[in-house]
Order: sequence, then structure tokens, then C-alpha cells
Amino acid sequence: MIETTWQDFAITGITILFAVMLVPQLRDVMTRGTVLNFFSALATSLLGYLLALVFATLGLWISVFGQGLVATAWLLLAYFSLRNVREHMFPEETLAFVAVDFFMVWARGVAFIVAGSVKGLFSRIERD
Repeated sequence: MIETTWQDFAITGITILFAVMLVPQLRDVMTRGTVLNFFSALATSLLGYLLALVFATLGLWISVFGQGLVATAWLLLAYFSLRNVREHMFPEETLAFVAVDFFMVWARGVAFIVAGSVKGLFSRIERD
């Protein structure tokens, strides 16, 4: 028999509310062509599954279900967002191509931010 605690029920209730709050966004992505940031949604999903694994190691089995539900919702948001971008911007390409293109844009953005931060740091050091 699975032994549950009040914390297990509380975490499950909160995570299920998170999943319910994602339903309108999921509907928009699936039916209206809305696009979310693919990497944010994917990272949130992967971290959600990792959190479900942590809950499992703590024996919070009901919470594993709730957190898995939220992580799956985020994974679906990532997938349908990527699919919507492909259909509107790259109709002849595969989802993998679009994902790699998104990654390259993201990597350039990160490089730009890091380079600007390093430049700003050296400018401050130089002034002092």
C-alpha cells in the first residue's frame, strides 16, 4: 500500500492546478498557431520530469503523477510551438531542422549577451 502524507497531497494539488492553468495556452498552441519559446518550454518540461524523479525518490508517488502531468503539458507546448513555426516559416523542412535553427539563434543571442557583459566588465575595471 502506498503511504501518503499531507505534503504529497499538497504538492499534487498545486501541480495539478499548474497543469490546469496551462490548458488555455495549450489550446491556443494546438489550434490557433500560437508560438512559445521552444527552449523555455522544453527546459521547463525536462526540469519538471527531473522534479518528478526527485518526488519519486522521496516516496511522494501521487506528486510524481501531478508533476508528470505538468511536465507533459510543457512538452506538448514545446512540440506544438515548434510545429507551428515550421508550418508558417519553414513548411518544407523537418522539425529537427527548425529546432537546430532555433538553437543557433539562441546560441548567437547568448554569445551576444555574454560578449556585452564581458565588455562591460572590462570597461568598469579599466575605469577603476
